[in-house]
Amino acid sequence: MQQIRLAVLGFGNVGRALAALLVEKQDELGQRYDLAFSFSGGYTRSAGGWQAAAGLAPAALLASGWPGGSAGSASPAHVPAGAEVFAGDALAFAARCPADILVELTTLNPLTGEPATGHIRAALAAGRHAVTANKGPIAHAYRELSAVAAERGVALRFESTVMDGTPLFGMAEAALPATTITGLRGLLNSTSNYVLGRMAAGASLEEAVAGAQQLGVAEADPSFDLDGWDAAVKATVLANVLMGADLRPADVRREGLGAAAMRQAHAGLLPGQTLKQVVEVERTGNDIMARARLAALPPGDLFAQLSGMEAALLLHTDTMQDLTIVEGEGGPGQTAFGVLADVIAIARAARH
Repeated sequence: MQQIRLAVLGFGNVGRALAALLVEKQDELGQRYDLAFSFSGGYTRSAGGWQAAAGLAPAALLASGWPGGSAGSASPAHVPAGAEVFAGDALAFAARCPADILVELTTLNPLTGEPATGHIRAALAAGRHAVTANKGPIAHAYRELSAVAAERGVALRFESTVMDGTPLFGMAEAALPATTITGLRGLLNSTSNYVLGRMAAGASLEEAVAGAQQLGVAEADPSFDLDGWDAAVKATVLANVLMGADLRPADVRREGLGAAAMRQAHAGLLPGQTLKQVVEVERTGNDIMARARLAALPPGDLFAQLSGMEAALLLHTDTMQDLTIVEGEGGPGQTAFGVLADVIAIARAARH
């Protein structure tokens, strides 16, 4: 049985869902892939870090209750049974914690990609594989981090950065050889999709946002989603990875977005039209342009048929014409699956 030790940086809903998925799939992972996973370290901003070179079983980590308490209330000395306190900050943890793979699950900073980019850089430079669900590092430093990974002979994977665990990047890597993606179009922001859908059903913007917050989809300040920054970061990731661009989120044009624009656009809809926040990336010669905008879609548009928090991505290709992927309503479980898919891919590749 191949033993894989994971160190997790950030342990919120996705981290717990990952541990639970490893418990649920333990027998299948062993029987189908001859793999066994354990956690050899964990670090959160509120609770500090711990390490256990021998590794803790996922079930034991969940049962420990780590990190415990609410944000800011957990003691840095609280560690799971069988582990010891890690003496160092998050950057030191990424570089030194005994693990085969660092799983980076910290909070996104759309403007800089930090501190997650530094965490991943440190892990790769130390010769450790890295998996992230944080899209900031891929949006801001994809080329740099990929070069570090190649130099050190390790892997950097990030399936969960766009559309939860939907296999976008894995599909392109494995199933679209010798293919040029010439453009793409997507519905990628769950909060905006939900809010616009509720408004179409008669709710005010404030009521729709409150509903999204109650579901845990929207933050206390929803402007990051409504103003298009989440969409811009995702557009950057897609453009850089799938189309070879070198954009940053600030390069993505955000047109007619925000709460006031949503109210105005909703009021001006014609019968049959559906309002959506749409991402578009287009290649013209050697130039690649990306934008996120509010669009009034006609009834025949596939994207107009999607509801709730459903997401979609349409790829324009030179070999398969148009390919469209639609994801049902996502959540931490799907994001955790994308992380699991990445760590399985790394483990299997290490055998060859």
